[in-house]
Amino acid sequence: MSDLAVPAQGAIVPTQAQWTWTSPAAGEAPVVTGYPTTGGPTKSGLLPGDLANYILLPLQTYSNPPIPVPDPVAIQWIRWAEDDIENETSIRLCQTWIAAPPAKTQTTTQLLNLGTQYNYQQLGVDYDFSEPAYDFFYQRAKDEGWLYQRLRWRPVKGVDVADPSGIINPQNLNGVQNMAFIYPLLNEFFRMPQTWIVEDQNRGLVRFVPATNVQMLPLFAMQLAFMGFAQTVPGGLWFQYKAGLTANDYASGWSFMRQLVLAKAGITALGAMQTSLNMGSIETYTQADGLALRTRYSEKGPFYGAIANLQTQVDRLIKRAKMAGGGIHIGLL
Repeated sequence: MSDLAVPAQGAIVPTQAQWTWTSPAAGEAPVVTGYPTTGGPTKSGLLPGDLANYILLPLQTYSNPPIPVPDPVAIQWIRWAEDDIENETSIRLCQTWIAAPPAKTQTTTQLLNLGTQYNYQQLGVDYDFSEPAYDFFYQRAKDEGWLYQRLRWRPVKGVDVADPSGIINPQNLNGVQNMAFIYPLLNEFFRMPQTWIVEDQNRGLVRFVPATNVQMLPLFAMQLAFMGFAQTVPGGLWFQYKAGLTANDYASGWSFMRQLVLAKAGITALGAMQTSLNMGSIETYTQADGLALRTRYSEKGPFYGAIANLQTQVDRLIKRAKMAGGGIHIGLL
């Protein structure tokens, strides 16, 4: 019998935050200082110079004399755009370890077999983002459907790392690192073996297919079917998963996401830099005697046209992002 014939459900799953965090003293909260795409201060890896090159204007206030916009301010514009895009599309812009939910007691950590650094999961050490557990809908596990779940954040994936030894670790390929069905008393779990997990990564759709030998398949399939037919028994699904774009994604099929970030950040930048007091005049009137000079400025601001064009780009790219992370819907999602 091969090693994968009967997947081990007792293997320890190491948990590891993907972002760079501060190391706070006891009683203090950790703070993010960097993101894994490039190790820099933005999730997409974009910097103020990228924003200036995109809008084809120097980042400065158009006063007399002009005052350059400090880099921390421009970085904040980019970060606001990134968070807006994530919330609107459900697409994470960098690799993120998500705990749904975090194991906050030593007992739960042990039941889930999580390899934490301490006795329970801690923000900035074991995970980057937390969310509630998923409700268990029995319809998804009835008959031959076994079980499937669409996760809240996409794409659900890990980083394909170099493997010269040729030993494939499924946890490098899958986004879902650990999944368990929790029973009502919150002290019993049925952990899904890693080899059962089949992912549509871009769409965040996870299906559980018992991957075992012919003799054991009916037993494991019966476990999932029982969960489906036991519709009167409440339960929940607990996940530990990685989601988000990688550096390779930005160099391939998801490269348009950086354009989306720049377009959205560009709207904020142009809106902050423009002023109707000393630029963008649309009419100048001088009396014949030269004693009076009147200048009229647009009420919408000198960058109104550029901002409108950027908003059109944002709307188009948001639709594209939702399509790339959307797809078919199967039953209740």
